[in-house]
Amino acid sequence: MSSPSTSGPIRGLFQSLKAGHISRRQFIERSTLAGVGASAAVFLANTAQAGAQEASPDASAAAGSAERPSAGTEGQTRGEGGTLRILQWQAPSLLSPLNASGVKDYLASVLVLEPLMHYLTDATLIPNLVKEVPTVENGLLAEDLTSVTYNLLEGVTWSDGTPFTANDVRFTWEWTVDAEDTYASNSVNQTVAETIADVEVVDDLTVTVRFNQPNPLWFENHAGTSTGFVYPMHILGEDPAALDAFLLSPIGTGPYVVNSFTVNDQVIYGVNENYREANKPFFSEVVIKGGGDAASAARATIQTGEYDFAWNLQVEPDILEGMASDDNPGHLLVALGTNVERIDFNFSDPNAEVDGQRSEMNTPHPFFSDPVVREAAFLAVDRETIANSFL
Repeated sequence: MSSPSTSGPIRGLFQSLKAGHISRRQFIERSTLAGVGASAAVFLANTAQAGAQEASPDASAAAGSAERPSAGTEGQTRGEGGTLRILQWQAPSLLSPLNASGVKDYLASVLVLEPLMHYLTDATLIPNLVKEVPTVENGLLAEDLTSVTYNLLEGVTWSDGTPFTANDVRFTWEWTVDAEDTYASNSVNQTVAETIADVEVVDDLTVTVRFNQPNPLWFENHAGTSTGFVYPMHILGEDPAALDAFLLSPIGTGPYVVNSFTVNDQVIYGVNENYREANKPFFSEVVIKGGGDAASAARATIQTGEYDFAWNLQVEPDILEGMASDDNPGHLLVALGTNVERIDFNFSDPNAEVDGQRSEMNTPHPFFSDPVVREAAFLAVDRETIANSFL
């Protein structure tokens, strides 16, 4: 696969990794600090390492693609796992990920809606609703990265029994961009989808995506659980008003359907009887309960065992470690990521006007609107720790 069209500092990092001057970890850390998304940084790292071993017969896999996992579920019976209880203290507000307000909504959506491809933990692409991950070697990815073709899986249906086709992939792009405001989609992924010039339906199970320019992130629109979801044309394409119901109870190709959803409180899922793999899903029911705080979520999983899994335990390490013991039913699992929590301050002029009118939303922070205070905060940043820890 040819090198991505990186530029500026990212190109320098890419070339340094390819030459072996910096480690893979250093490349990913520095790229994400420079504003590159985590999945994109890992993909670029995979590409650089593949380019450094062109003679290897496994170069295609090293460049970021792999086969669909097949081990671990032999002899499994659908639903034999009973009920899985998840405590997601930041409760979901809706179940349409392309309208999501945050990760809390994505997590509650992935049981129902799916992307064409998934990422493994190292950002390697694996097929999900497609037969194989496109590569230059298999002829599905253009060498200049201006187009990609997906061969969809046969026999996939939406949870209501309607066949899943290439028309759904094209429709999702049209719905997301919504250039004519036909669907009133209000999608949060509009900017990402605008990198696509056209989506051609070749036949029911083949679709070709063409980009406005060479796109090293060609996979972004159709992979992962923030931008990659596919939506049903037969539901949202026929009646734009159907979005209101879809936000709360989407029709998907995933292993579950929504049995009930109380906004900002609880979602209960049941098995999608039309799911394509007869021995999945393992759990007959999934309950996602919201509310409370991170500390109470930790106690309810690690100490009392009321729930099977809790997400995002932003609690002081010593408190968490104190909860985890051989006497308690739960286990503490730590996974380091590249996302950061942030607080945004409005530094704007309170007297500024937008389109000739003062905006009620244009309320500056009570003291960060003062440049002297901002400069003091800037000088107080511990750059030495940042440099030693992240660079």
